[in-house]
Amino acid sequence: MARLNYLSASNRKYLPPAIKRTSLFGWISTLYRITEDEVIEYAGLDAYVFLGFFKMAFKLLSVCWLVSAIVISPIRYYFTGDYDDDNGKDPEVPEYRLQTDGTLLIDSKKAYLVLYLIFTYVFTFVALHFLMEQTTKVIQKRQQILGQQNSVTDRTIRLTGVPPELRSERALKETIDSLGIGKAEKIVICKEWKKLDGLFRQRSDVLERLERAWAEYLGNDSKQTFNIRPFATTSYPMVYRDEESLPGEQVVPGEQTGLGEQTEPAVDAVPGEQTEPAIDAVGSVDSISSVSGIRKRPLIRLGLLGLWGRKVDAIDHYTKQLHAVDNEILSARERHYASTPTAFVTLDSVAAAQMFAQAVVDPRIGYMITTPAPAPRDIVWENLTLPSHSRKLKQSYITVITGILAVAFIVPVGYLATLLNMKSIRRFWPALGELLDDHPWAQDFVIDLLPVYLYTLLNFVIPYIYVWLSSKQGFVSYGEEELSVVSKNFFYVFVNMFLVFTMAGTASNYWGYLSDSKKLALQLAASLRGLSAFYVDTILLQGLALHPLKLLLTGQLFRFPVFRANCKTPRHYMNLYTPPDFNFGLNLPIPMLTLIITLLYSVMSTKILSAGLAYFIIGFYVYKFQLIYSCIHPQHSTGQVMPIIFRRVILGLLLFQLTVAGSLVLSNAWFFSVCLTPLPFITLTYLWYFQKNYQPLSYFIALRAIERSDEEVEGSESHSEIAQKSSTIDERRELNQTYEYPNLIQELDGPWLAVEGNQIVMATGDGIARKRLTFEEY
Repeated sequence: MARLNYLSASNRKYLPPAIKRTSLFGWISTLYRITEDEVIEYAGLDAYVFLGFFKMAFKLLSVCWLVSAIVISPIRYYFTGDYDDDNGKDPEVPEYRLQTDGTLLIDSKKAYLVLYLIFTYVFTFVALHFLMEQTTKVIQKRQQILGQQNSVTDRTIRLTGVPPELRSERALKETIDSLGIGKAEKIVICKEWKKLDGLFRQRSDVLERLERAWAEYLGNDSKQTFNIRPFATTSYPMVYRDEESLPGEQVVPGEQTGLGEQTEPAVDAVPGEQTEPAIDAVGSVDSISSVSGIRKRPLIRLGLLGLWGRKVDAIDHYTKQLHAVDNEILSARERHYASTPTAFVTLDSVAAAQMFAQAVVDPRIGYMITTPAPAPRDIVWENLTLPSHSRKLKQSYITVITGILAVAFIVPVGYLATLLNMKSIRRFWPALGELLDDHPWAQDFVIDLLPVYLYTLLNFVIPYIYVWLSSKQGFVSYGEEELSVVSKNFFYVFVNMFLVFTMAGTASNYWGYLSDSKKLALQLAASLRGLSAFYVDTILLQGLALHPLKLLLTGQLFRFPVFRANCKTPRHYMNLYTPPDFNFGLNLPIPMLTLIITLLYSVMSTKILSAGLAYFIIGFYVYKFQLIYSCIHPQHSTGQVMPIIFRRVILGLLLFQLTVAGSLVLSNAWFFSVCLTPLPFITLTYLWYFQKNYQPLSYFIALRAIERSDEEVEGSESHSEIAQKSSTIDERRELNQTYEYPNLIQELDGPWLAVEGNQIVMATGDGIARKRLTFEEY
C-alpha cells in the first residue's frame, strides 16, 4: 500500500470502451485503432518499446514465412519429397567433389541446400534491417518524448561518492553551482534512516492489528460490510491515492470524481466489460455509533502468543501502542542522522541535469559519480540508504545464488528432455520405457504432450524465483530491479530451457556435448531437426491457448477466492481490487526466446514460422489490451529495455547462423558451410555499431532534443505549470512529487474503519474523522 500512494494520474478515461455489445471480437478493432502515440500516452514508453518488439517480430517473420512458403519449401519438396527439413531423419551424405578444372560438382539430389546458404544471408540482413529500423524508431521517439518532459525526475540526478566535506545541502549546492553547468534548486542528502524504517514497519504491524480489531467490533466481514458494485461507465483499471498528493487538483464537472460517485450513472452497463469495482461500506458513521452500545468490544490476552494472560480491550490496547509508536516516530524525525555518500540534486533545467549525468565531475576515482535519478516513487529507500559495501555484498551473493540455480536447473531440465523420444526414455527410464512399449496411448501422451506442458509450467513458475531474488539484490529503484529480472529470466530460459533442453532431447550424452564446444553446432542442428514437432506444439500452446487466458487475468481470478476470504479490513479490500502490475521481467523473455527459436528454423521449417507468426500476432493484441486496459506498469518509463532486446536478437542471429552451418555440415555440404563464415562478423559489427552510437542515446537525452523543453520553461511561473500542460503519463504521475524521504513527511493517519463513498472513515484521537479518497485512471 505504501507504493500505491505514489501512483498518480493519466487520462485513460478518454479511451474508447474496450468491448462492444454487438461483437465478441469488437475489442480487436478498438485496439487496432489505438495509435503508437496513444500507447505512449496511456501506458508509457516502455509499453511502446515492448509492443514495438512484437511488431518488429511480426514483420520479420512475415518476410521469412513468405520466402519459405513460396521458394524454399516447394524447391525442397521437389528434390526430397519433404516440405520441411525437420523430420529428424539421419541426413543422407551427398557427394561433393572438385572436377579437374577446379569447379565444384554437387549431387543433384542435394542442390536445394544452396538455398540454405542464400537465404541465411537474406534472412540475416532482413532481421538486421528491421532491428536497426525499430531501434532507430525507439530512440527517436525516446528523445522526442523525454526531451519535452519537465518532471522532477527529468531534472534530477543521483550523486554517489559524495566526499564527507560536501555532505551538507549548502556545501554541495555551492560546489554544483560553481561548476557553471546549472543551478541546484533542491538537494536531498540521503542519511542513515534505519531507525525510522524500523519504526514504520512496527507501526504498520500495529495498525494492521488495530484495523482488524475495529473490523471485528463493527462486523466488517465480507458478508456484512462491503457491497461490491462496479462502475458502469468505466472500462479501465483504477488506482487509489490521497487527494493531498496532488494539491490544487481540480475536479472537472461531469466527470467521475470519487469512489462510488458518478454524475450520470449508466443504466446499460456492458456485461463482461472490464470494470473497477467501487467499495461501499455498509457501516457509516451513524452505524458505527449505533453498534457501540450493542456489540461487545474484542478482547485479547497479553500472554505469550495471546494464548494466556490477562484479557484487555483489543482496540484500546492497540490504540495505545499506535500512539506510542507515533510519538517515537515524531521524536525520531527530529534526530540527527549520519549522512551517506548519496544525494539527489534537482537542477533548474533538464539540459543541466543531462549534462551533469553525462559528465565526469571529480578527478578522483569513485567520487561524485552522476547518473540520472530514478523517479521518486520508484526508489527503494531501504536499499538506497544501505552502506555501499552492504549493497555490493547483496549484489554479489544474489549473483552467486543465481549462478548456482542456473546450474542446478540443468538436471531437472535435462531429465525432462529425455521424455521427448523412446530412445532417451529407454536409456534413462528403463521401467517407464517398457511400460510405454506395452501401451501406445500412454507413449503418445508422454512423448507428445507431457513435455510440452511441463516445459510451459517450468517457464511459468521458475521466473518468479528470479523476481524474488532480484528484489533482495539491493537495487536502488524498481526500474533497475525490473531490468535485472529481464536479464536473469532470459538467461534461464535460454540456457536451461533451450540449449540444455534441445541438446538433451536427442543426445544420449548431452553432458559431453555441453563440454565440447566443437560439437555444439552439430548437435544443435541435429537436435533441432528432431524437436520441430515439440517446438510447434509449445509455440502454439503459448500463443493460441495461454495468450488468450491473459485477457482473463487468471492470476487475479485465482487471487480472489484465496485472498478474499482473508479480507477483514477496508484496507484489505482496497488492496484486493488494485489492478495487477505488468512486469516486463516476466513477460519479455519468453517472446524473445520464441523469436530466436523461430529464426533458427526459418530456412528449415515453414510450419514453425507459421506458429511463430501466429504467436506474435496474437501476443501483440493480448499484451496491448493488458497494457492499455487491464494492467499498470508503475515504473518510470524510459525505454531502456530496448538495448536488452537488441543484444538478444543479435544472439539469436548468431545462433541461427551457427545452426545452419551445423546443418550443412551434417549434410556434408562443407563448402556451403564455410561460405557462411562472414555472417557472424557482419552481425557482430552491427552490435559494435549499436554499442558505440545507439546505446548512449538509449540512456541519456541529447541536449538538442531538450531545447524546446527549456524554451517552454522560460517565461513560465513554475515547473508544475509545465507538467500540468503535458500529456505524458510520467509527468502526470510525478506532478508535485519530491525526493524527500517518505518516512519524514508521511502523515500518521489513524486506522481505517470504512470506505464510504469517496471518503475514508478513520479513527483519530479526537473521534471519527473523514478523509477524502480519490482515484485516478492509471
